Amino acid sequence: MKVIKILFLIQLAFIFNATASKVIDFNFGWKFALDESKKEFYSINFDDTKWNDIRLPHDWSIDLGYTQENTAGSNAYLPGGIGWYRKTFNYSNEWKGKKVFIYFEGVYNNYTVWINGNCLGFYPNGYLWNEYELTSYLKEGKNVITVNVNRKEYADARWYAGAGIYRNVKLIIRNDIYIPSHGIFVTTPKVGATSEINVNTEIENKSAQIEEVTIQHQLIDNGKVIAEESNRYLALRNIRNTFNDHFIADEIKLWSNTSPKMYKLLTKVIIKNKIIDEKITNIGFRDIKFDADKGFLINGKSVKIKGVNLHQDLGCVGVATNNSLIYRRLNKLREMGCNAVRTAHHPHSEALMNMCDTMGLFVMDEFIDEWTVHKGKWITKRGNDDAPDSISIGYARYFDKYAENDTKKFIKRDRNHPSVILWSIGNEIEWTFPYYWAASKNNQGFGGLIHTGDPEKNKTEIKKRFDELSKGKDPLVESATKLTTWVKDMDITRPVTSGVVIPSVSRVSGYTDVLDVVGYNYKDKYYETDHSMYPHQCIIGSENVGQFYEWNAVADKEYIPGIFVWTGVDYLGENGPWPLRGGHYSFFDFSVLKTPRDHFFECLWKDSPKTYIVTTPENESEFKTDTNRGFRYEERKAPLRRWEWYKTYDKWKYSKGENIIVQVYSNSPQVELLLNGKSLGIKTITELPEHNIFLWSVPFTEGKLTARGIRNGKIESEYELYTYGKAQKLKLLPDKKAIKSDGYDTATIEVYVTDRKGNLVTDDVKDIKISTDNNTIVIGVDNGSTVVTGNNKANVVKTYNGKCIITLQAAVRDIKCKSKVKIRTNDGISSSFTFDIN
Repeated sequence: MKVIKILFLIQLAFIFNATASKVIDFNFGWKFALDESKKEFYSINFDDTKWNDIRLPHDWSIDLGYTQENTAGSNAYLPGGIGWYRKTFNYSNEWKGKKVFIYFEGVYNNYTVWINGNCLGFYPNGYLWNEYELTSYLKEGKNVITVNVNRKEYADARWYAGAGIYRNVKLIIRNDIYIPSHGIFVTTPKVGATSEINVNTEIENKSAQIEEVTIQHQLIDNGKVIAEESNRYLALRNIRNTFNDHFIADEIKLWSNTSPKMYKLLTKVIIKNKIIDEKITNIGFRDIKFDADKGFLINGKSVKIKGVNLHQDLGCVGVATNNSLIYRRLNKLREMGCNAVRTAHHPHSEALMNMCDTMGLFVMDEFIDEWTVHKGKWITKRGNDDAPDSISIGYARYFDKYAENDTKKFIKRDRNHPSVILWSIGNEIEWTFPYYWAASKNNQGFGGLIHTGDPEKNKTEIKKRFDELSKGKDPLVESATKLTTWVKDMDITRPVTSGVVIPSVSRVSGYTDVLDVVGYNYKDKYYETDHSMYPHQCIIGSENVGQFYEWNAVADKEYIPGIFVWTGVDYLGENGPWPLRGGHYSFFDFSVLKTPRDHFFECLWKDSPKTYIVTTPENESEFKTDTNRGFRYEERKAPLRRWEWYKTYDKWKYSKGENIIVQVYSNSPQVELLLNGKSLGIKTITELPEHNIFLWSVPFTEGKLTARGIRNGKIESEYELYTYGKAQKLKLLPDKKAIKSDGYDTATIEVYVTDRKGNLVTDDVKDIKISTDNNTIVIGVDNGSTVVTGNNKANVVKTYNGKCIITLQAAVRDIKCKSKVKIRTNDGISSSFTFDIN
C-alpha cells in the first residue's frame, strides 16, 4: 500500500493547471436608481444612461440622509424605498464551455435578480450569501444583470439595516466539475504538535458522465507545504458528491486569542493530470470547550471572555462593507482589552469573520433576532411599537419557508473560522411570546429586563403557570429544536446557544434543554443561583450592560465563561424621538472614538497600568458628597439608565469655586490626585467600592489636574487634564498615511479642536469644512453625537465634544500620486494633511 501511494504522489507531480475556477470582482460599473414605478427595468433594452454610476458595496439609505418622512426611529430615521441596480458586461470567449455564476454576499433585502430579462429568483434574507447560475442565459456580446431591492419595509429591524447591495458581488467561472461555494469543511479532531485533519469536500459534477477525480489537499505554512493527502474518487453526475479525507500534520502551532496562528489548506480537484478546480481555505488548529464548572477553555487553558456585541453598520458609511473601517473598529476594540465579538443579531460580513481569525477575536456567531413572530418596532419613540405590520414584520413572514435553508447556509459559510466558538440561534425570542413574560414574577416586561428582581427558584410554580398560559403548546421550543437540529446537521464541533432573557421560565419550558450553552441577557443576579440549580449546563453572559457590576459578577466566577457587553461601538437606530439617531451605550461612539466607559473597562480588562480622569459638576453628578461616608450615589431616573454611563466630561474647565466631582479610573490599588502640583490625597477604593471608581470633590481652580496610579509606593501610570484656552488649532490624527487606489481602501482622519498648547477644547462647536484635490474624495463624516447634526456624506461636519472624523478614499483607481486634504473651521482655524495614493 505504501509503494502504491508513493507512486501515486510521483504521478501528481506532473499535474498542470488547466482551467481552474476563476473569481471575478463584479463590484464596479453598476448603475443605480430609486424608483417605485412598475417599469420593466430588467429589460435588456432599457436605457439606464441617466441612472447614477456607483460601485458596490452600496447603501443608498445612508446616502439619502436623515429625514422624518417615511422613516422610523428604529431605523435611525433613514429612508427605505425600492432600488434598482443594473450592470452591463460583455461575454468573454474564455467562458465558452464553462459554468458562470453570480455570487451575492449580502443584499438588504427582499431582492429579485434578472439576467437579460430572465428572472433568476427572489431571496428575502438580507444577511446571507446567495448564488445564481447565469450560463444558459448568457449570449455573446452585451449582457445585463438587474437587481431589484424592495426596502419598502423600512422598519423591519430594531436597528439600522441599510438598503441595497451592501456587500461584495463576484462572478465565478467554473468547469463542469467544481467545488461549490463554501463546499469545503475542515475539522481537527485532534490538535497539538501533531494534529489530525479531516476535510469534507463537496464536488458538483455537471458533465455528461461519471468522472474519476483526484482530490489533493496541501497544508501550507508561509508558502511551504507541510502536509498533504491525495485520494481518487468517482464523482457521480447531477448530484452533490461529498468526499472525506483524513491526514496528519506535524509541528503545528495552535490558534488562540493571544497567538492567532493561521494556515492555508489548498484543495485541488484533478482529472487526467489537469487541475480543474482549486480552493484555498484558511484554517486554524485549536481545541475549545465550555465546561459547566470551568467556564471556557481554549487549548486546555481557561480564558475569560471579554466580549462585545456589535451591529454591522459602520457609522458614516452605513452598512456598506468597508474592510478598512471594519479593521479600524476591531483593532480599537482589541487594543482596549476586548477579546470576543457577538454578531448581533445576524451574520456579519465575510471580511469581519476573516479579521477575527487573524486578530485573535473569539466570535459568538448569531443567526437571527426573530423567528416566527416579529418584535415591535417604532416610528416615533423607542419602545412605542407604533410601526404598522406593513413596514415592520420583516423576515418572520418568511421564517417557515426559508429558515432551514438559511440556517444551513449561515453555518456553511462560517464553520471553517477558528474564531467561531459558539453558534447562536436567536436573541430574546421570549419577547414575542407573552406567556413567557407572564409566567415570571420578577421579569415581566421591559422593567424586569436588567439587573432587577431576585432569581426565581420555585420551578414547580413557574412550570404550572407556564403550562396554564401556553395551554401545553409552545411554538418557541418547537422552533428552537428545529434550529438547533439544523445547526448540528452542519457542524457538531461547536456548542449551540441563544440569548435567553427570561431564564427562570425558559429553564422549565424546555427551551434551554435544546441548548448546549445558555446565554443570559442582563441576568447577572441569576448566575450563582442558576449554577447551583442547573449544574450540568454552562451559562454565559450573552448580553450585558457596560457597568462594573456586570463584569464583577463574572470576574471571580470560574464557571461563567465571560460576558458580551452591549455594545462595542455605538450603532445607528433603536432610538428616537427625532432627532435621536442612536444612543451612547458603548465603549466607542459612532466615530469609533473612545468614550469614558472604554477607559473604565480598559482598566478592568488589561493588565498594563492605566489611569484616566473625568469630571462632573456635583449638581449634575449621581455622586454626591456625604458628610458621613464621603460620598453617596443617587442614580438618575431614566428608562435606559443602566445602559448609559455616568454623566461625565473629559475636561477641567468650570466656574471658579464650582464643586466638581472628579472620577478617576485606574487599575492601580491606590491613586493620588493633584491640583496644580498640590496633593489632594492618596485614596484606595473604600468609598462606594461597588462602582470601582476613585472619587474626589474638588472646588474648581484653573490649571492642571493630575491623577497618579500607585502600586507599592511607586507611580505606575499618570493622566493629566488642563484648563484649556481659546480654540486655535486643529490636531489631525489619520489612521494611515497612504491610501491604495483600488477603489476600496479608505483612511480616517480624527480631528481634534485644541488650544495653542494642544489641549482639547470640548465646548466650542465648530463647523469643519473639508476640501480635497482631484485625487481624494470624502465618503463619510461623523462627530459621534447621538443627535442628527447633518448628512454623513457631506463635506462639512460639526464637532461634538471637540472632535469629529473624516473618511476619505482615492478618487481614481490605479494611480500613484500625492493628495492634500485641507480642513478649515467656520472661524478660520485650518490644517492639512497629505496622503500618498498608490
